Amino acid sequence: MSNDSTILEKASVVLNVFDKKILIVDDIELVCRVVSTQLASAGFQSVSQETDSRSVMETIGGLKPDMILLDIFMPHISGLEILEKIRADETNDHIVVLMLSSAGADEQYQSLELGALGFIQKPITAVKLVQTITSKFAIAHRLGIQ
Repeated sequence: MSNDSTILEKASVVLNVFDKKILIVDDIELVCRVVSTQLASAGFQSVSQETDSRSVMETIGGLKPDMILLDIFMPHISGLEILEKIRADETNDHIVVLMLSSAGADEQYQSLELGALGFIQKPITAVKLVQTITSKFAIAHRLGIQ
């Protein structure tokens, strides 16, 4: 593959990221709104939110997101439990899950063991958020997930 076509392929992967469906799952509505606004301002076209952990699996089934930004500490069902449910259903194998939390190293390690592709530490900056999402989609593409 020539150098020019490699560059074009990489650019295509990055540009296609902005068309992906992203679901933000956090029990704090303000966090959902802030992250959603940051993503929309960066050019992401399809961003949805879910604040009730009990409804997440139903929302995933209807929305069929490409990526989920998932908080760990939520009432009713924790993000780690939701991650286990997501990974237990093979129809969700295409979903890139990034944990979105202020959790410590133990929870970060556990989320990676359960199938998360990465971790975004709160508080969240727009630049870090976009960089992480873009790079994780590129990694998922290389792994054949997307």
